[in-house]
Amino acid sequence: MYVKFKDGTKDVPVTEVTKENYIVPKGEEKVYHCIIEAKSFDSKTGRRISVPRIQKFGRKVFETSVARTLKMQGYDVVILHSPAEADAKEAEELEKRKAEAAFAAAAEAEEQKQAEIDRAVSDALAVQKAEFEKELAAQKAEFEKELAKTQGKTKK
Repeated sequence: MYVKFKDGTKDVPVTEVTKENYIVPKGEEKVYHCIIEAKSFDSKTGRRISVPRIQKFGRKVFETSVARTLKMQGYDVVILHSPAEADAKEAEELEKRKAEAAFAAAAEAEEQKQAEIDRAVSDALAVQKAEFEKELAAQKAEFEKELAKTQGKTKK
């Protein structure tokens, strides 16, 4: 049985397969994958006689009857892959992606709002600058008139 390891995949006996390192075959994501075994040992040597095996069950059948029946018959059942857990994980990831998209949209809207505010401030500053320059030009003209009057009086 091939399982995942840090450095790739490795062929190991079924007794070393765990939920964390089990590789779900493509196309079989919607069914339960379990290790089932009715454990039995040699009474004289203590050596394991039973052989664990990987069994696959349809979701509805497993959830309604098979899991309970196997346990009642004395089987140890280790669930390697549960489509219910996979669906829950998928739904959680979908919610996470939706939240990220909503956050990105909110951030973009905030950026647009800030850009509008910046444009409004820039426009207001331009208007104030124009008014200031107009007032300054008027004051300069008035000052030059006054200066011309005073210079005209001093020449006489």
